[in-house]
Amino acid sequence: MAHCARHAAVGLFGGTFDPVHSGHLELARHVFNRCRLDRVLFIPALQPPHKEQPRSSFADRVAMLEAALSEAGEGGRMRCSRLEADLPSPSYTVQTVAALQQSGENCEYFFIIGGDSLRDLPSWHRAGDLLATVNLIAVHRDTLDPRAIGPLLQSLDPSFAFDADAGLWRNRQGKTVRYLDDLELPVSSSLVRQMLAQGQVPAMLPPSVFRYIRQHHLYGWQEG
Repeated sequence: MAHCARHAAVGLFGGTFDPVHSGHLELARHVFNRCRLDRVLFIPALQPPHKEQPRSSFADRVAMLEAALSEAGEGGRMRCSRLEADLPSPSYTVQTVAALQQSGENCEYFFIIGGDSLRDLPSWHRAGDLLATVNLIAVHRDTLDPRAIGPLLQSLDPSFAFDADAGLWRNRQGKTVRYLDDLELPVSSSLVRQMLAQGQVPAMLPPSVFRYIRQHHLYGWQEG
């Protein structure tokens, strides 16, 4: 991984990406532009602690991500990281962030999550430590009432206060939580898998990802 310039802003987009689809790419582009990031790092989870286990292997999910990002022609602004393959399972976010911060790169990290994940943050492994070490960018989901964000953050870290000028919450360590309500989290990968199993070609699948799925017979895809 290339080293960051001083204080480069790097978005961390974690998930199973089972499979990656255009909704993931559009969300990453939106956050990249809206939050003026220098790049976005897609981090597929080896073994997610909060979800059912992936249907395809880590190697397949990484290959599909790399194909999609190469096809998207982002010129290095969006990359895939295999970091979690080398970390203990399950894939806790706080461990992933710590490993990045210990890698010797001088970056400011912004972890991208859905509003539903922000709502569930109190159940995350070492959530307080996570909020003390990384910024969060939460993307709109109907399951979260924005009025609940402040009390939720303060229940984990009482030092969080809303900065009205910047439109975000900030704690004593200077870490921030920003809520973006101008983009909906994309369609779920489970719908994509369901369509593939039924012999349908989902419109949200990048062509390179669909070619990979056909070649490796993933998600129950059968040639007609």
